[in-house]
Amino acid sequence: MVDKVVTIISIQDEYLSTISKQMIGIAGDLIKIRPISIKNLARETISEDEIVLLGANFIHPLVRPFLPKGVRTIEAKRGLNFVNIKKLLYAPQGKNILVVNDTKHNTDETIQVLRETVFEHNYYAYDPDTPIPQQIDYIITPGEMQLVPEGDMKVIDIGYRVLALETVFEIFEALGLDCQQFFLANRYMKSLVALSNGNTTFTIDSTFSKWTEYTGGKTAKYFFKDVIAHSQAMNDVLYIARKLAKTSDPVHIFGETGTGKRMLAQAMHNDSPVKAGPYLNINCAARPMDVLERELFGTESEGQTSPGLFELANGGTLCIEEIDELPVSLQGRLLQALEESQIFRINGHSPIPVQVRIITTSDTDLSMSVEEHKFRKDLFYYLAALTYKVPPLSERKEDFEPLIQTYLQSHLHREDLVIPPDMIRLLQQYPWPGNVKELFNALSYIACLEEKEITLELLPFYMKGRLQKAAVESIPQEIAEIELNELIVNIEEHGFLEESLSILEVFDQGKKQHTSYGRAIVKKRLQEKGITLSEQQLRSRLDVLNQLELLNVRQGRSGTTISRKGELFLQTLRTKNKLVKGQ
Repeated sequence: MVDKVVTIISIQDEYLSTISKQMIGIAGDLIKIRPISIKNLARETISEDEIVLLGANFIHPLVRPFLPKGVRTIEAKRGLNFVNIKKLLYAPQGKNILVVNDTKHNTDETIQVLRETVFEHNYYAYDPDTPIPQQIDYIITPGEMQLVPEGDMKVIDIGYRVLALETVFEIFEALGLDCQQFFLANRYMKSLVALSNGNTTFTIDSTFSKWTEYTGGKTAKYFFKDVIAHSQAMNDVLYIARKLAKTSDPVHIFGETGTGKRMLAQAMHNDSPVKAGPYLNINCAARPMDVLERELFGTESEGQTSPGLFELANGGTLCIEEIDELPVSLQGRLLQALEESQIFRINGHSPIPVQVRIITTSDTDLSMSVEEHKFRKDLFYYLAALTYKVPPLSERKEDFEPLIQTYLQSHLHREDLVIPPDMIRLLQQYPWPGNVKELFNALSYIACLEEKEITLELLPFYMKGRLQKAAVESIPQEIAEIELNELIVNIEEHGFLEESLSILEVFDQGKKQHTSYGRAIVKKRLQEKGITLSEQQLRSRLDVLNQLELLNVRQGRSGTTISRKGELFLQTLRTKNKLVKGQ
């Protein structure tokens, strides 16, 4: 067994998949590749013998608490897949090109690589907050088509960025593998060709198949207790899922991208009669038919056998994701395997009995694929007899804040990161087309910045651009006279208006310094102003200000901060006092 392991950690699942596939194509026969998304990091154990490849340097502060002392980390330097930029290479010199990516940092990086290599053109960074430069000839984006501005300009999607060759050299040096540079360069070029245009000849799941030997075949990390379900819509889903988990029949889960289908499939396995067996999954999207067939059923050739996922999942669960992308020519073979509980390897002549619990998923209702003659009706009836839909995030409003808080605390260990109520309300106005997955990716990005409080400026700029207008419209610039007087009356009912204003001023100053405060620091700051309060008195005043939504009071390391409403309250009072003095 290969004992050298490279663990790849990234925020974006798409980028994680891309560079993992690339490393498999370069060194899959020499080392084990172990991809981990940041949102799953808290559930994984990393040994000090592994080499950890970070998808970006800025995620290191967030990843650090999960790494053993002394483990070697390498920053993944990014390059372009030049197999995908033929149109740009063939374009006449001097073209003006707009580069679109998901963050300013990534956009600037992409432009730098383009300027260093395809130096014949002029490159401009796309910023949704500024007008697009005149006379743009092309738009280039590395896999972020959803961010491309509308218009008639020609767009070149060069695909997600890949590992730079220098990073591959660094990995092999760290592992102590003595390989000639021309050997690695040849394999590197092969990996770029394999990744181009989605025609992958290797898959991340093939590595997982081998990885099960290393982990004992247990890869289902989630349980029903991990699912956030404060909304009625999600509680209804859990009620059905728990019932279906107890059966041995196939179950089909459908819902939009990023709604949590994979998590629910794992939870069903862990609450099923075969929970002691392995859990394996394969994604049918963007895979050639021969790769899918080999992965599912295994191969025999010249006395050599390679088991497929049906055999490896025997006695457990096999989850076939995006089943609607399975080629029609393979659907009949899958149906036969399910009905007969046996499979034939490719080039094999003897049936192999298998007992596997099947869970399938899709982004859309499978019945639509049947109507379009893209999915066999008999297979549909076999798989979809037990079906449930996972609701999009837009239908789970009661889950929104609990999802955020649970993810920050349990997955990222950033319980100190404060999200003011006005920011929660603003984030709820974003459409979240990628659902929970997109929400977690955005939170992971923000958590890596090591700030104490989430503000509009910290959001990925593709989100910030859409929310700035909503922020101006939804967040008032001052408090109305009637509301101001009501707040003053409410505070004076407890007899401490001046003390409350001083408390708010302390927190206002703290926010300007990006600092949250506990009660001990507040007492000290108040004493400096000549105000002495007991612990009980301060607690009482903080409780009232919290009830009036002028403060965001949080326990523990998170501390307390002034709310947007509290800032406006102080600002309006200051303006009013100036007017009075002016008279």
